[in-house]
Amino acid sequence: MEKYEVIGTLGEGSFGRVYKAKELSSSNFVALKVISKRGRSSKELKGFRRECEIQRELHHPNVIQMLDSFETENEIVVITEFAPKELTDVLSKQGYLTEDKVKQIVWDLVSALYYLHSNRVLHRDLKPQNILLDLKNRAKLCDFGFARNMSTGTHVLTSIKGTPLYMAPELIDELPYDYNADLWSLGCIIYELLMGTPPFCTNSILHLIRKIKTEQIKWPTFLSPECTSFLKGLLQKNPSKRLTWNQILNHSFVKGHILISKTTGPMPLTISLSASAQEAKEQQRKDSINNKHTNKGAIPRTAKKSVEVPENEKHSREKVKEEKATLSNNKNNSLDTGQNPTGAIPKKPLTSQEQISSKEKPLEVFTEGKSHRDENGNVNEEIKKCDEVKDVGKCLKEKLNFIEDSHPIEPEEWIVFLQNSIKEVMNGEMSSLVQPNLTNIIVSPLRNTYSNSKVLSYVAKLLSIAFVVKGTSKETIENIKKVYLEVKLLPNLIYATKLLLRTRKHLSSSESSNSSSEGVIAPSRNDFTCKSLNEFDSDELQALEHILMLACHLVHLEDEFVSQFCDAVVVLNMFGSINLLLGLVKRKPRIPMDIISILTQILRNLPENVEIVEKIALHHTDSGSELHLGEFLRNSDASIKERTCHFILLMGKYFSHDTLEKIWSLEIQDTLEALMFDSVEHVRNMELPHTTLWQFDIGLMNTFQGCGLAGVVQLNDPTTRFLPLT
Repeated sequence: MEKYEVIGTLGEGSFGRVYKAKELSSSNFVALKVISKRGRSSKELKGFRRECEIQRELHHPNVIQMLDSFETENEIVVITEFAPKELTDVLSKQGYLTEDKVKQIVWDLVSALYYLHSNRVLHRDLKPQNILLDLKNRAKLCDFGFARNMSTGTHVLTSIKGTPLYMAPELIDELPYDYNADLWSLGCIIYELLMGTPPFCTNSILHLIRKIKTEQIKWPTFLSPECTSFLKGLLQKNPSKRLTWNQILNHSFVKGHILISKTTGPMPLTISLSASAQEAKEQQRKDSINNKHTNKGAIPRTAKKSVEVPENEKHSREKVKEEKATLSNNKNNSLDTGQNPTGAIPKKPLTSQEQISSKEKPLEVFTEGKSHRDENGNVNEEIKKCDEVKDVGKCLKEKLNFIEDSHPIEPEEWIVFLQNSIKEVMNGEMSSLVQPNLTNIIVSPLRNTYSNSKVLSYVAKLLSIAFVVKGTSKETIENIKKVYLEVKLLPNLIYATKLLLRTRKHLSSSESSNSSSEGVIAPSRNDFTCKSLNEFDSDELQALEHILMLACHLVHLEDEFVSQFCDAVVVLNMFGSINLLLGLVKRKPRIPMDIISILTQILRNLPENVEIVEKIALHHTDSGSELHLGEFLRNSDASIKERTCHFILLMGKYFSHDTLEKIWSLEIQDTLEALMFDSVEHVRNMELPHTTLWQFDIGLMNTFQGCGLAGVVQLNDPTTRFLPLT
């Protein structure tokens, strides 16, 4: 850094800051991009280093030249040439540009993109913000954070990158894509330069996605035929119908004005594929689509109407139903005073010596309440298949849709999208929530390490609204529920909870380089420490409240959500984290109240997962166990007392004797006896007909008061949609 004099700040984003500086030896201006290593996972740091490697090899007049890069103990510093103007600034001042001015920029951008594709580099984030202008008004591409250098054997990509306004339809549809996605983004930029807005423009991300998928582009009539033809050739929704590079270079709008570099890589993307390469590309495309469907896991039980169930599975289900219907209460325990609410048969509790650590053997005991064999001794083929490749943990991670996304996002941009989408859904527009690929995009911030608490809170709000908006049909609710099961919403809510509970710690350079970047779940456990209760700020507590309120509602809708919750807790090792949140009973009582309700639902409907609930209840921190049932029973909130009473009742049915001895106390017993004279009738009589799920309605109504739309929330009859607890 001693070689440069920092003059001022050019910009700031989630990655770090960019400074204008002067090189002391030459007095030339340069740009310094400073990326802090603090709080970065090894995966993120590897991505930044890959960006440097890609940009270091790029040498073209229309690509920002990287001059140098180095690392300190705390930072990665990238030095590039300096360009004084941003294309977005020009647009904001002038609104739009004439065709003649746009033509000059198009020539530069096509030249830059042809150079990248000639060297098998995809930019994947083309937008006006990533285009700079030098002193000669020459356009230059910058920001290669999402760029990918494709190996000669790779023909298609699948990971979704880019900005929604400029994202190609094939990415919206989660289909494999190639360099054609960059050409669509280029067309969007040219359209915006000429018209002042992108071809599809809205503040609602749901509406935007729907426009890109279904609406036709409105073509201006004042452009020259050559310009219109060029635009239409780039903005074809079917990527196979877009202009090829040969057609682009020979198009009258740009012909003779493209600067073609002599430097090209092997098998450039700008030439036509051979027959064998085209065949390999098609096979990769098919394999990617098949793998995507496979990784989504089994079809949710609620969506299997058209799927034939194997005879052995039918028999297994019928047997479980019969056992549930005929089960009598024969457990000898002083707390077992009533009949089993569900009639499910509990597994024999493990002794302390038999309890298995989730780190050592997570699926044998915990996977969806199943071991490798069902009640009839039949092998569970899904688990067996995972075992055969000796990668059971990874198989379940993929099944739960824990797909890592550690690339920087713009929280402010997401919040604007989500706020407008909330208003749209509250006004009855539900169509986007019944489409898995669109819902998956909304869910994605829940597993992004750069999502802040406000973004996570808004995501949870948006995904909750359909359950409380007046006039939503039962069919729509059922379809939304199926989509939430398919995209694994519940596990991703738990993943977001873990992100909120973690505070990032600094990684040294040696730790970063030695850390493994493999795996599905990010960030690495070694990159974080867990917060203490007093470290949560108000925004984080609000996000946790919204997330767990939605999670609680989901587990009461369908047993499949309960199974997904159990799987997520094991895979993410969330036993201690959930226990920690129970300690918020005084500061934020809604959070532990919903957790108690979730744990109760596990014992009530899937008691074979009792070990998970026991591990949460018995988890000890440095200050001891956070499960103080006496505090719950004495809480002034009647709902907390009611839920805790039900939880204690089911503890007595399914917890092992050893576990009960560790939890039970005279304080709890005395408090329970006192509750026999409680002022609240439901507490006295242990009756909870609809309270738990009704409060989901009430909580959301309070949440949306600020939107001015709370009047559309239906609260007068909570029994019309929500299942009773008992």
